[in-house]
Parts: sequence; structure tokens; C-alpha cells
Amino acid sequence: MLKKPKVLVLAGTKDARKLVEALAATPKYELIASLAGVTQNPADLMAPTRTGGFGGAGGLAEYLQTQNIAAVINATHPYAAQMSQNAVEATTRLSLPLIRFERAPWKQETDDNWQFVGTIEAALKLVPPDKKVFFAASSKVAAPLKKRPDLTFIIRTLNIPTQTNAIKNANYLEGLPNSDWQAEAKLFQELQVEWIISKNSGGSASYGKIKAARELGLPVAMIKRPEHNGGVKCSSIDEVLKALRMCVGTEQITPISS
Repeated sequence: MLKKPKVLVLAGTKDARKLVEALAATPKYELIASLAGVTQNPADLMAPTRTGGFGGAGGLAEYLQTQNIAAVINATHPYAAQMSQNAVEATTRLSLPLIRFERAPWKQETDDNWQFVGTIEAALKLVPPDKKVFFAASSKVAAPLKKRPDLTFIIRTLNIPTQTNAIKNANYLEGLPNSDWQAEAKLFQELQVEWIISKNSGGSASYGKIKAARELGLPVAMIKRPEHNGGVKCSSIDEVLKALRMCVGTEQITPISS
């Protein structure tokens, strides 16, 4: 009997869910998926799933050792900088393979009015006084908006905060981004949006707002992705599967003693 390499997938995105489905269809690996636990009622993953933090890079390294993990796939959000750094440190400490699965960022086109910034605070400094701003960088990181009480923010989120935690000068829309740019453009016009603050998440699901901004001539403060050093970088599921085969191929599967 052969022992399957155990693979930990750091999940939390739609791409991660698709990746886990693809890996689950491959009988070569034993999978464990991990979720941070910050999303209410997350979609089920087709693998045994643990929820919650690891306690930093040290805690993750201990978990990898205890569970005898053969490889780690980091499929967290492109802006999950701390988790990504922990994955790099933990796998480096144990000399384990690390694969970074990250969809390609959006590319600026000729008619896009983007201004690149490194932080939300820097984005807020770009916006002139008394503007109406569509904040598309996640309600979880909206605290800096309190520093601009002169602005009116529109925040679209699945989890509308309680009145205690809500930004006082923000209106909340419950829902997900619309991939249809015309629907997004109509929404922006109805809400009289004048600026957009966005992360460069990539993918098609939330690109509608970016094209709508282009068509309407709206300025976008685009928050640059944090740099992720370490690991094999992949931008598609096929690339991840190929990299994983190279890291922990069948030639590295060891017999279980009977």
C-alpha cells in the first residue's frame, strides 16, 4: 500500500475552491483545506477542512510537522499578506515545497484613469473633499475611512456590520460584485459615484466595476498588490497541478510498512 503525499491548501477564495475540487478529483494526494474563519457561512470545500488561524509562522510550522504535510499550496487572497508571509517562513523553516496560486492582476488599459497607491490611507489622500466614493477594497479593512468624514462612502459587502461597527459616513449594499459592466455602470450612475477605491484582485467576477469606471471616466485609486516572495508562483489550476507533481510526484510516495 502506498502512502499519499499530504497537501495543505490555504484557501478562502473562489479560485481556491476550484483548485480543491480539481485536487480532490486526483487520487494521488491526501488533502487538507484551511480557512481563516473570517467569512460567515463559507461554501463547503471538497476536502477535510480546518478553520481558524495557526498562531503565526511558528504555529503553522508546528502544524505542518505534526500533520506530516508534504507540500503547501497558498491559495489565499492576493492581499492576505500576513498569511502569505507565514506560509513562506514556515515552509522555509521545514524545507517544504510551497506553491503560490494567484490569479493574474488586471492590466491598465488606455482609457483607464488609475492612480496606483500602496495603502488605503494613500488612496484616501487622493480623493478631493466632499466626494462620493465607491469603496471596493473589502469592508473588513474599512477602518481608515473614518479619517475622511467629509467623504460619503458606498461599501458593498456580504456581511453588513452592526450599527456599532459601521462607518458612520458610509452606506452599505448587501451583495457581490457584478461581472456585467453595464449593470455596474448603471449602479454607479444611480448612486452618483465620483471615485472608486479598489484592490487589483484580478479575475472576471469583479472586473465589471473596473470596465464601468473606464466607460464612465471615473478615477480609480488602485491599491497595488503586496509582493509575495518565496514559493513557486502559478496563475492557473493546470500550473498548480504541474508544479505539485514536480514537488511531490509519485516517485516520492513511500510505502507504508505493514
